[in-house]
Amino acid sequence: TSTSTTGISKMSFKERLKLTISLWPYMVPLFVVYAAEYALQSGVWTAIGFPVDAEEARNSFYTNSNWAYQVGVFISRSSGAFWIAPMWVLWLMPLLQCVNLVFFYFVAVYHFWYNDLLLVVCFYVGLLGGSVYVNGYMRINKDLPLAKREFALSTVSVADSLGIVFADLSGLFIQSCLYESNGISGSVVSCPI
Repeated sequence: TSTSTTGISKMSFKERLKLTISLWPYMVPLFVVYAAEYALQSGVWTAIGFPVDAEEARNSFYTNSNWAYQVGVFISRSSGAFWIAPMWVLWLMPLLQCVNLVFFYFVAVYHFWYNDLLLVVCFYVGLLGGSVYVNGYMRINKDLPLAKREFALSTVSVADSLGIVFADLSGLFIQSCLYESNGISGSVVSCPI
């Protein structure tokens, strides 16, 4: 730790900025996967229930979907000791998470797959999110020299936090649009479209 800290502490601001910018291949997947999965949780999953107009049913689906998601996250985050994804897979997983966001949005609007089997897909959402998280950090550990690793790990961690903030803000509007399309009251903001 002292060796890596010493190397970074001797870097100029411009060198640190250049190193930070060079970390974008790790930051973008983390930002995107967190933005998509937390928009699912804070926006879309709150508007699904069987039937959708029953608050108790929506609360039940929300609780169960998050349990399924957390099991998927737990399993995938535990996989880092066994497998490290290549960069192309690290970039593919957030795109698949965006597909999940669109899929669940259309499920919430059109109710074409509207039963508890959706929890299997919620589990898959957790697998993807946890996999990007563990593999993003494992790739940094593998790809970067020790002298830059600690700085890189702490810098890249900002990306997932920013993804969560973005998702929570957009989730408010996603939820309001879905509530409006399903005739549900109670959203905090108005649907902008």
